[in-house]
Amino acid sequence: MKYLYAMLVIIGLAIVAVTLDPSLVPYDGSNLALTYPISQMIAMRGIVAAVLATLGFIFALIAIVRALMLRKGFFLAVFGLGLIAVAAGHVAILADRGLDAGRMPPDRGLTHVSQGTGELTVMSYNTLGGETTMDDLLPIVLDTGVDVIVLTETSTQNGERLANLLGNEGRPFTIFHSDADPYDSQIKSTVVLVSGALGEYRQGPNLGLTWGSVHIRSVAGGPDIIAVHPVAPVGGLADTWLEEITAVYEQCDTMTNTIMAGDFNSTIDHMHATGASCTSALDGTVGGYGTWPASVPGILGSPIDNVYTDWETRAAAIIDVGGSDHRGVLVRLAQ
Repeated sequence: MKYLYAMLVIIGLAIVAVTLDPSLVPYDGSNLALTYPISQMIAMRGIVAAVLATLGFIFALIAIVRALMLRKGFFLAVFGLGLIAVAAGHVAILADRGLDAGRMPPDRGLTHVSQGTGELTVMSYNTLGGETTMDDLLPIVLDTGVDVIVLTETSTQNGERLANLLGNEGRPFTIFHSDADPYDSQIKSTVVLVSGALGEYRQGPNLGLTWGSVHIRSVAGGPDIIAVHPVAPVGGLADTWLEEITAVYEQCDTMTNTIMAGDFNSTIDHMHATGASCTSALDGTVGGYGTWPASVPGILGSPIDNVYTDWETRAAAIIDVGGSDHRGVLVRLAQ
């Protein structure tokens, strides 16, 4: 019987260990990390770690009781400790990506009169249809010297309002938008604002994402900007989600002097699972800190808001203002 117990423990722990990197398991022509419901699970490593740690302590406690009363419980103890070890592995992955909300030091980069150090500050925020208002965002832009603003689930009208507010403060910005359906102008609308300090930009073809994307190219040699918001893998949208995130991450294959930001509705794990090799500007700084939902601690959230670029990261921070269900991200970049 003990051999059966040993085999069950080994199989159980092997299955649990796969949660650390489901992309290693091929499945139905894709891989497990991109397959429902594993795709949702891997997006919430903190919750997975909490569940596994709780179960591990319960099994370990039962093992201790059995050991004291019946001098049995070895296999339960091994299983419990194994669960705790896998939970620790999930936390270690998040910690390596960055579990601190970070901070943004004073801006010494671009201004309307000087190139400064040449550093560029990018902000990305899903405002949930304006639940985080433009008045909420204005002081962040001014205080941290933001040069590029990517707003998902934000109407063109709200983007224009922020541009007007910034213009009144002596910070002219040009607005670009995804030309969303006026009857669905909030959730499916993506807006980009670019500081006049970066020179002229022109809008090019977007990626055709269901919830909006914007692609603008610099006339003056500045970085190209790609704003994205692929659909979430919910309901009957799993196939569309996979198609859209794959198209998004394929942009990294030809990324030169480019900044891609937004609500990716996917994490670094999903990016790797598609076979892409994008470089996250947040990885190693705040890349493990959950941006959705904003109602839970960062370690329990999903880091689905990101910035991918071939520029180098100087600083990064997670911001949380207003009533959106997302936190936003700030990143300072240098060539």
